[in-house]
Amino acid sequence: MKSVIYPIFSAVVLSVLMLFQATVQAQDPAPQEPSGDDVLAVLNASEDHTIFSDLIEEAQLTETLQQQGPFTILAPTDDAFEPMEEELDELRQSPQQLQSILINHLFQGEANSEEVEQQFNVEIENGDQEASNGVIHSINEVFTSQGGGPPSP
Repeated sequence: MKSVIYPIFSAVVLSVLMLFQATVQAQDPAPQEPSGDDVLAVLNASEDHTIFSDLIEEAQLTETLQQQGPFTILAPTDDAFEPMEEELDELRQSPQQLQSILINHLFQGEANSEEVEQQFNVEIENGDQEASNGVIHSINEVFTSQGGGPPSP
């Protein structure tokens, strides 16, 4: 049963990501050259996002983030996860709940850091990290409300 639920849930995740396209789709006025790596590879190579990268793998979202995109990722730093150590342990025991939390940080379409800060009232620590299939913005908070996404302005 578990092996049937995850592919279906992954399809739902992709559908949700596509729904967010209208919310964050924008053009970067000064695009940087993509690194050639997809957003997942860029996150995995980052020393500041080891927890987020591990959680993406645990929640079985790796295949989704290796697709064409484009994606905008609001990637919490490792420091952002420190205050929620106990809650994080609980989330790791529930892959579906973990996926719900992580989806709050993943969006279809590309938006530059200024647009993300204005749209979601969030402070970008390191923005506009280009990848072959999207852009990553480092943030120092975790959006924990399920299905709620980042705070609205």
